[in-house]
Amino acid sequence: MATRLSRRTTLSLLAAAGAASATLVWRSSPEALVEKIIRHRFPGVRVNASAIAALTRDLKATKFQTFGRKVALESGARVASILGLDALARWKLTATQFSQLERRIVTLFITGSDFLDVSDPKSDVVTYVSAPEVCPNRFAEYDY
Repeated sequence: MATRLSRRTTLSLLAAAGAASATLVWRSSPEALVEKIIRHRFPGVRVNASAIAALTRDLKATKFQTFGRKVALESGARVASILGLDALARWKLTATQFSQLERRIVTLFITGSDFLDVSDPKSDVVTYVSAPEVCPNRFAEYDY
């Protein structure tokens, strides 16, 4: 004879399943993907969550405005949360696009943050402000 679950137990199980799926969806967001790439490319550098959110916002505004690109970013984030960044980098169908995404994220991070200005990025918190408006080369000298 099968055991019968009470309503309270069933509701508890459903709430736990909902929390677990919400955690999975949150961990597979584009912000999580950007954070993984930053942590992978800049190990030990301290970056706060608001800087990751601002970087993701600027990344979406520059390259991911169409529906197809938004879906690709969301899908890539989910795949990276399940299989990891290395799978995206090594898989033949996604390697080129992932490399371009990584380069874009690293460029935005370096040019839009105070990464090059802080004395020690591993002890000080690096703050991302925004993407550069004109020229991403912060070392360019202009003759006006």
